[in-house]
Amino acid sequence: MTDQTFPIQTDSIDDLVTSSRLGRRHFLVAVGATVGAGALTAALPVGVARATVPGGASKFVPLPKAVRVVDTREALGPDVTRISQQHIRVKITGGSSGVPTTASAIVSTVTAVNWSEQNWVTVFPSGAEVPLVSTLNMSPGDVTANLSTVRVTSEGSIDLYSLRPCDVIVDVIGYYEQVSGAVREGRFVGLPVAARAIDTRVDLVGADPVTVVELTPWVPAEASSAVVNLTVTETTGPGHFTVFPYTESVPPVASSLNVSRPGATRAAAVIVPVSNVGGRRYLKVFSYAPAKLIVDVTGYFTGVSSSLSQNGLFVPVDPVRILDTRDPGQIGRLWPNWVVEGTVPGVGATQASAIIVNLTGADSRGPGFLTVGPARAPFPVPLTSNLNFTGPSQVVPNHAITPITAAHGFQVLSSHGANVIVDYAGYFTGSPALPQVAKYDNPPPPPVGPPWLVGIPAIGVERWAHDGDANAVTDSGSFWHWTGTGEMGQDAHVAIFGHRTEHGGPLRYLHLLQGGDLVYVTTADRRQFTYQVVRRDLTNNQTANILGATRFQPGTTLSMIACSRPDFTPTSLSYRIVVTCQLLSWTDLG
Repeated sequence: MTDQTFPIQTDSIDDLVTSSRLGRRHFLVAVGATVGAGALTAALPVGVARATVPGGASKFVPLPKAVRVVDTREALGPDVTRISQQHIRVKITGGSSGVPTTASAIVSTVTAVNWSEQNWVTVFPSGAEVPLVSTLNMSPGDVTANLSTVRVTSEGSIDLYSLRPCDVIVDVIGYYEQVSGAVREGRFVGLPVAARAIDTRVDLVGADPVTVVELTPWVPAEASSAVVNLTVTETTGPGHFTVFPYTESVPPVASSLNVSRPGATRAAAVIVPVSNVGGRRYLKVFSYAPAKLIVDVTGYFTGVSSSLSQNGLFVPVDPVRILDTRDPGQIGRLWPNWVVEGTVPGVGATQASAIIVNLTGADSRGPGFLTVGPARAPFPVPLTSNLNFTGPSQVVPNHAITPITAAHGFQVLSSHGANVIVDYAGYFTGSPALPQVAKYDNPPPPPVGPPWLVGIPAIGVERWAHDGDANAVTDSGSFWHWTGTGEMGQDAHVAIFGHRTEHGGPLRYLHLLQGGDLVYVTTADRRQFTYQVVRRDLTNNQTANILGATRFQPGTTLSMIACSRPDFTPTSLSYRIVVTCQLLSWTDLG
C-alpha cells in the first residue's frame, strides 16, 4: 500500500446510513407580513398631484432654537403631570414652548438619564395605550438622546413612559401644522442618496468647541431647515453634542446627542434651521468634549420662497412597529452584510415618498452600523450610516427619514450583524420611487474559527475545541483544531484531535460511534452545526496520511482524530483513528 492510498484498514459506515448533505440554511423569509401591511397598488406617476391632500397632512415649522419643556431632574412645571414613576404627560401646545394649538405632531429631542438597569423609553400620543415601540434604549448609567416625531392629541400633549424609572428631558425643536392644500414651506425633500458633509476622523475636533459645517452643495438657498445625521466617534469623555443654527453665537441649553463614556461611537438624527450667509448654507456643532464628528445630509425642508406643491407634507400616525427580525417567521438576527426589507402599512405604501421611523439595532454581533434606505436601491458608496455599535450585545436606536420604493418599502443593511426593529411614525406625501435593482442576495455568514463547543451525545462528551499549540491544548483536556483545516461555516474539511486515555480522555470511546450518530458544534457567534457520522478510517501516524483520511468523504465534513490500536481501540502512538461526519444543517441560536 502506497502513501497515496494510506488507509491500512477501513471500516466504512456509508452502507449503514443514507447520508444526504443539506446546503446552508439561511432561514430567509419574506418580510411582507409586517404589522398593518396591506395590499400594494400601483404608485402615482412622479409629478402627478392629488386633488386633495390626505387628512392630517402637515407642514413642518422649525422653532428658532430648541426649547426645553421638561427636565424631571428639576421641579416639574404646571405643564407636566406625573402619572407614575415611569410615566409622565407633557402639555406642549399653547404654552411657553411656542408651539400653537394647531400643531398635529411634535418634533423634539428626548434625552434619558438612566439610573441602573437596562431600560427603554417610548413617546406616544397622550391617553393612548403604551405602544409596543421604543424611542430610546439605554444601558445602566447611560445618558442617551434621540429625535422623536410623535402625533399630538387635541389636548396638545404627549406621554413618555419608561420600562423602569429614569429621568427624562424634552427639548422641542419644531412641530407639524395641518394644511388643506399645496404649500411652499415646510415640505420635506429627501436627497436621492445621503451625502457626507464633514468627516473629522483625520483629526480630533480641537480646542474650539464649535465646528462649522457647510451644507451648500446639498441644501438650496430657499430651504428652512436641514435634516442631518450626526455621528460622533472616538469620544474623549462623557458629554453632549448640540447642532444649532450658524447665526446663533451661543448653543442652546439642549443636546442633540449624548455619550456616557470615552471611546464611544453614537449617532443621532437632527433637524436644524439652516442659515443662508453670503449665498452659502451652514450649521454649527457644539462639542462638550473633543471627539471626531461625521455629518451626513439626508434632506431638507422647503422655505417660503419654494415652489407650491402638495409633495413632502407629513401625515402623522399612531406609532406602530412594522418590522422586528426577532419575531417568529422573520429573518432572525442579521449576519454581516445582510439586508432585510420591510413594507409600509396602509396608504403610506402607495402615497408616500418617504417615511419617518425609529430604527433600532439590537443584540449586535460586534462593532458596526445599520443603514436604512429605499428597498431595492443601491446603497451609497462609501456607505453612510444611521446608527452605530461599538461592540457585541448592544441595543442602539436612532430616528430616521427614509425614501421608499413602490411595492417593496424600505431596506436595512447591517454591516456586522444585528437584529433590526423599525417603528413607524408617519409618512411624507408623494409617490414611492421605482426599484432600481433586484432584491439583495444575502451572502453566507462568514466562517468562524474556535473556540467551539463540541458535543458528542452518543459517547457523553462535551468539550471545547481551540486553536494553538497542539500539546498545550490537548493536555488541557480540550480538542485541538488541526492547523490548516477548515472552519465552521466553510465548505471545507474540518479536523479536531483529542486524547483517548490522558487528560480526561475525551475521545476514549471514539471507536463506539455508529453511522448516523450526531455531533454538534456550537460557535462563539451562536451558530450550531449538526453533523452525522458517516465513516471510520485507520491510518498510520504520518501527518499527510492523517489529513488524507479526513478528506476521503466529499463535501463539508468534520473529522475527529485520536491515537489508536489497529482494532480502533485505545491506544497506540503508531496509528490514528479518524471518524468523519458530514454536515446536515446549521441553525442560528439567536
